[in-house]
Amino acid sequence: MTDLFYKSNNITMCSDGKYRWVYELDMYKSLVIIKEIWRAMGITIVIVLAILFAINIMDSDLMETLQFIAQAACILFGILLVLSIIGYLIFAYMIGGKYCVMFEMDESGINHKQHEKHVKKAQLIGAISALGGVAGGHLGAAGTGVLAAVRTSMYSSFNDVKEIEILTKEHLIRLNETLSRNQVYADDEDFAFVANYIKARCRNAKVKGEAFADAAPRKPEAENQRTTQKHEAEQKRTMQVQNAAPKFCSNCGAKLSSGSKFCANCGEKV
Repeated sequence: MTDLFYKSNNITMCSDGKYRWVYELDMYKSLVIIKEIWRAMGITIVIVLAILFAINIMDSDLMETLQFIAQAACILFGILLVLSIIGYLIFAYMIGGKYCVMFEMDESGINHKQHEKHVKKAQLIGAISALGGVAGGHLGAAGTGVLAAVRTSMYSSFNDVKEIEILTKEHLIRLNETLSRNQVYADDEDFAFVANYIKARCRNAKVKGEAFADAAPRKPEAENQRTTQKHEAEQKRTMQVQNAAPKFCSNCGAKLSSGSKFCANCGEKV
């Protein structure tokens, strides 16, 4: 497929046929992760309140039950909000404020891997380069070892994705399945390619968010064609300069007029 020719400074096609790239999220500037935490908390609160409602409705009337549920909701929301913010800041501090994640993507799906805090972005990029065949020797084995140092991993099969949310400003493509949500990040220059690649393979998914024109990968044929066209243009300019330059008679050395067939000085045929 033409996607195999895609190249960038960030995404590498490795020798095992998978695209790999690393994304580093600043946890102090981005609200993406804390929003996901609040979303999960909201679901938990709703479940707890539903249970409390079912228990209290049997012993109280509807108005008293609703008042109790409202009070419980405020208390639960306040407690969990404070705890989530404190926990988030502690976690961000422990990992140096950077959420470093690596993605592996092929025709079947995409894997989201969060690495241990001691595995830095530079190490992951080096490991990817080794797997991509850029480096040889023992670096390949070392790269495989670094990539295996995974703390959490989440895989999404493209066939199982029900909805795709494209959030360009947050560099985020959210893949929603029946019981899970995967988050895919990419840098600005690669975002359209990754979004289009995923969209083309999630045939059962609805798409929400920004639409992109096809991010055409860079093909060797296209590069050769551009090189040939450039060379031809340079040759044409050279010929134009040569044609425009004054000519001189080979017999007497006199300057010839443009388009002359004979020398005006000695009559020699040009």
